[in-house]
Amino acid sequence: MGGGQLGLMMIEAAHKIGLSVTVFADSRSCPAFKICDDFIESSFTDMDTLSKFREQCDVFTVETENIHKDFLRIIEKRKNLFPSSNVIEISQNRLVEKNFLNSLKNIETTRFFEVNNIKDLKDSAKNLNYNCILKTQEFGYDGKGQSTVKKENLCQFENQILQNCIIEEKVNFKLEISVIVARNSSNMIVYPPVKNIHKESILRETIFPVKIDNHLKQSAIEKAIYISENLDLNGVLAVEMFITNDDQILINELAPRPHNSGHWTQNGCTVDQFEQHIRAIAGWNLGNGERHCDVIMENLIGDEINKTNDLIADGSVSLHLYGKVDIKPGRKMGHFNRIIK
Repeated sequence: MGGGQLGLMMIEAAHKIGLSVTVFADSRSCPAFKICDDFIESSFTDMDTLSKFREQCDVFTVETENIHKDFLRIIEKRKNLFPSSNVIEISQNRLVEKNFLNSLKNIETTRFFEVNNIKDLKDSAKNLNYNCILKTQEFGYDGKGQSTVKKENLCQFENQILQNCIIEEKVNFKLEISVIVARNSSNMIVYPPVKNIHKESILRETIFPVKIDNHLKQSAIEKAIYISENLDLNGVLAVEMFITNDDQILINELAPRPHNSGHWTQNGCTVDQFEQHIRAIAGWNLGNGERHCDVIMENLIGDEINKTNDLIADGSVSLHLYGKVDIKPGRKMGHFNRIIK
């Protein structure tokens, strides 16, 4: 379900191991359309077409968590959906996700409050010393649906609709990292932590390996495993984290599917995150996640796609383009993995 670039790369992985894929998405202009075995173009509110889709396939998964819960539950009534609708529903709502994480032992997040009106916003911002970010609870990514809140700019929110929002404390951190877990009922593999560099809330660069001490590295891995076990994960889960200046690990967000910060595995590992996800949901044994080289992954955003000729000429680079027709500012057009050794 969903036809973006993650879907494209999941299909490539499925084809590599002999599986066919039907895509359900609302437009044929999506990247996944070009290589899928069958394509159903429809709105995610069209229940008649959903029924056809459900009967056509054996196992279902998502390439985005932003799919309505009713759609997911209808699929799950008769067929296998991995990860489960429960896992997807937790991750698609920031407030639900934060509450879930804080219910787990030794798992911490930034401080946060629910916001549904201007009074909630003012009270919460004061509690957070006006050092905070206002976000929509759902359907936000790559910086969309969020605003910085300061004491001097509170007035700009007076006439905005503030229902179903969350306000989070801005934390001083020295590093952003992520850990990717692949898991099913048979086995589990964990890719080691990587360093993530964001610019304007969009991931620009992922570096493997991350230079942190072994205690922090092991703690990050253990937290990611613990979260995946409590979700009863079947598939791939990316756990984004902050490392604060005093070496505390705070969980930022969860993504129950292959993740941008795992693209380095395509050229750095024996079996990448996309194939692990397909193996997991198909009930296969997971592959060898062993790392064989260091990698720096960089996203191509907007007109950076015009660097393609230079990148192709660079023998240390593996280029991955998404085939998107329209070049837009802030839009991920592709990525490349630079092999370090």
